[in-house]
Amino acid sequence: MVLPLPHQRLGLDPVPEYDDLRKDGPVHEYDTEPGMDGRKQWLVTGYDEVREILADHARFSSMRPVDDEADRALLPGILQAYDPPDHTRLRRTVAPAYSARRMERLRPRIEEIVEDCLDGFESVGSPVDFVRHAAWPIPALIACEFLGVPRDDQAELSRMIRDSRESRLARQRTSSGLGVVNYTQRLAARKRRDPGEGMIGVIVREHGDELTDEELAGLAEGNLIMAAEQMAAQLAIAVLLLVTHPAQMALLRERPELVDGAAEEVIRHASIVEAPAPRVALAVLRVAGHDIRAGEVVTCSLLATNRARGERFDITRQNAGHLAFGHGIHHCVGAPLARLQLRVALPAVVRRFPALRLAVPEEDLRFKPGRPAPFAVEELPLEW
Repeated sequence: MVLPLPHQRLGLDPVPEYDDLRKDGPVHEYDTEPGMDGRKQWLVTGYDEVREILADHARFSSMRPVDDEADRALLPGILQAYDPPDHTRLRRTVAPAYSARRMERLRPRIEEIVEDCLDGFESVGSPVDFVRHAAWPIPALIACEFLGVPRDDQAELSRMIRDSRESRLARQRTSSGLGVVNYTQRLAARKRRDPGEGMIGVIVREHGDELTDEELAGLAEGNLIMAAEQMAAQLAIAVLLLVTHPAQMALLRERPELVDGAAEEVIRHASIVEAPAPRVALAVLRVAGHDIRAGEVVTCSLLATNRARGERFDITRQNAGHLAFGHGIHHCVGAPLARLQLRVALPAVVRRFPALRLAVPEEDLRFKPGRPAPFAVEELPLEW
């Protein structure tokens, strides 16, 4: 399968074509994205232009372009698929669950999950696949805890989430995916009766009357899947960056106070979400000298803009100003949880495994393209 340019890479790096685009300017005509009904398309690689477009929801819609509204399929509660006012209403219900106070209350449980999963990873014995034995279980269990999934259900639900995305058997992917959907529907119904703790409980207590049952279940499923899958990809890529940059890994081990910068740098450098959902122009407008007409499609390359802030991986980098979490009203609502997980997990990994290294040549690693799922490494065999 030939991927559209925004999703092409050489390992972790953008393909060389991006250098040529950067020299030509920040906005480019683009006609290789399928499924856009023949609409003229644009690829934006300039930092300022990407920020401008992502911040301008009045002139750029994030809803999937279709000519017939009957063809528009939305999973209720997936924020990226909505424009205001529905986006505003739904995001308002979710945002309080990601407050700084709730993140700090969750930290001890995250620390416990990380240590338990690293115990399991270590017990398998060197060499071992970090993706299967750590990168997936850590965020999946944290996502369950965050949503308020009962402890007795977390291990099985985490397994279903992983199998729904990772299993090589189509039947198992389908059955596990249906299992996740059915579980989140039951969970939403249960939280209506007894909110308890967790994100769904917060939503029910504070905004329950504003949401349909379908929207509540959709928010549960969407946040659960994205929190698990995207963080599994991000955590594995973060560890890959550290083991392939041993001086940076040693620096983080010696100076754990650098962890906040290290987390931002792995998020910026790899950009597992290479481009947010394409935007559709709602009016005629001019961007960087180009006339973009109503109905034309604009793709913003986060990979290109973030790498333009610095090609070298450096955990001491200051003020990188990356856009890995997007910008504007669609800035990732789960960013606080993602940052917290990296700030807990990365120091734990480098502290417990000071001699951690790849168990295979780096060129043998295989990557999964970031479309439609996040960019990820298939397996990460490590030894110590």
